[in-house]
Parts: sequence; structure tokens; C-alpha cells
Amino acid sequence: MPQPSRSANEDRQSRLIRLLAPAMRNVPREQIRRAPYAIQAEIPEAQHHALIDHALELGGPPGTVIARQITTPEGRFVEILLGWERLQAFLHRDAFPRAPAVPIGLIDCNAAEAAFYAIEYAARDHAASGLVTSPLLYAAAAHTAMGLFGKEGKPWKIQTMANALSIARPTLSNRLRLLNGLAPVTRQLLQQGLLKPEMAKILLAEPSPTRQERLAHQAAKGMMSTRSLYRLVHPGYEPPQLVAQPRGNAAQRLGDVGLMERELAEHYGTPTAITLDAKQHKGTVELAFHTLSELKGLLDKLDHQIQTDTLLRGQISLSVDNSREANALLLELGANRDPELT
Repeated sequence: MPQPSRSANEDRQSRLIRLLAPAMRNVPREQIRRAPYAIQAEIPEAQHHALIDHALELGGPPGTVIARQITTPEGRFVEILLGWERLQAFLHRDAFPRAPAVPIGLIDCNAAEAAFYAIEYAARDHAASGLVTSPLLYAAAAHTAMGLFGKEGKPWKIQTMANALSIARPTLSNRLRLLNGLAPVTRQLLQQGLLKPEMAKILLAEPSPTRQERLAHQAAKGMMSTRSLYRLVHPGYEPPQLVAQPRGNAAQRLGDVGLMERELAEHYGTPTAITLDAKQHKGTVELAFHTLSELKGLLDKLDHQIQTDTLLRGQISLSVDNSREANALLLELGANRDPELT
């Protein structure tokens, strides 16, 4: 399957968003199901209570709820693609727990369009609503969709899923790599919203699948804090240390370097190394890239993330593995004009 251009993906995104015109229906609650492939946001407790208060004021879900009708061997159901957290606020015991029907916006869409609305569009909705989401949650939802929409024993390919989401294949591949270290049960708990994203990130470093799943179950039941889980996965962990500063300045508290490296690697989609010299108060952050396209992607993300031009300085390092690659690189850079130079 060919890979669409960036403009083609953007055009499809715009078209799907423009055509999103749900028809409001009062749906019996026994017919309502959450789409298992819908991205599951984490809602802070204070925001959850605010949603419940808003539901009481409105007499309905506090925001958009979009679904599609599906037919299963058990019957016909309404599958929630977007707004499950708003639906749950409306049906909360402090709001309208006995409501026999719920106002929901229904749309007609195929599997690819359903994946777009339940994952890519929902991720944007979560970000705009201030809900907690992450590339790891995005990857878990996409992985589930690939299995559900494919034929038995033959899930959707990454390119097929990327086309459905209207994103570049490398972007989806980088996010799916985050799941490589998660055992099936851990991944399922994450997608169901029972395991917090930060807990899942910590469990990525646990090499034993059996122990990882056991810890995931314990964490999902609220039996340990994030710090406790981190210490179980990293027995040699040393807590942050206070670094001496010149007189008159407050002490600087440095975080765990390994944890910060994993956070940056997840955010930027590339191996990351952090080097800190506590004595001289110096340090470097290295972000790896292999092509100019990857470098451009990193620069775009850095330009979006860093808001000042005086914050850092550095240098670009281009490395090669043999003389042939060295000659090719020097020729491309314009350092010499002789392709046969050795």
C-alpha cells in the first residue's frame, strides 16, 4: 500500500473533520459500548468532578459524545468513539446514574474513519480539553485497532493504520515501538484505562514479562505509588541529589537521568542521551538522527517546544561507519568535488 504525501494526509484530515455532522439520538444505555480501540485519556480527579458538575447543569453529557452503530452476534449496539469520559460523568452516581437513555451524536463511517475519529481526532480533543494523554496511550489504541479491524490472524499493517489515522508511517512506527516492552496484559490494562500512563512507562524497563504483568495488576489496583513501582523496577535507583550552587543561589535538584532520557526519547521519537557534570554545572543532551528528514523533524519539534533562542548552544555531529560512507558524505556536503577521492 502506497504512503500518502503529507498534503494528502492533511487533506483527508480536513475532509473528515469538516464532514463530521453527528445526528443526535437518545440511545438506551444498555445499547452503549465504548469502542475498545478508542484512545483512553486519564482524567485528573478535580477535572472529573468538574465534568460531573457540568453534567448536572446541562442535564446531559458535558460535551461532545460521538458514536457509530455496529452489529455483533449479540445484537446491535452503539459504539462510543469520542467522549466516553463525558458520558461517564453524566452517568456518575452523583449525576444521573439511573438515566434510561443518553443523548449521543451518531455518525455513519467505515472502519478507517472510525479509527481516525476514535484515535487521532480524539487525541486532539483530549489535548484541547486539558485531559492527560500521551504517545503511549495513542500507540495502545492504534495497536488494538490494528488487531480488531484486520482479518483473523492477520491484523492491519502499519501503513494501513497510518493511512486510516492520516499520519506518516514513521510517526506511527515510532509510537508503536513504545509498546514493544509491554506484555499483553500490561498493554490491555493500559488501553482499558486501568493502568496509568506513567506506570506503563516505568514498566517498559521491566525485562520479565511475568513480573511486569504482576506489577501491572498491583499498580492498576492502586496498591503502590509511582515511586514505589519505579524502585521495584529499578533496584539500583538513587533518588535525586542536591547539587551545590554558588553562594546566594538555591540548591538545584536534578531528576533521575535515566527517567529523563526515556521521557525525551518517547517525546521526540529517537534515542536520547543526557550527560550532566554536577561539579562544573555543565551538560549535554544528544538526540540521534539518521537522515536529514529525521533531523528536520527534530528541528520542527524543538522549534515548537523551545520558546527562547538564548537557552542553548550546540553542534551537529554527522558520523559514518566506513570510508565509502565518508566519501559520500563529504561529497554531499560539498567538502570535495571528486567522487573518487579516498
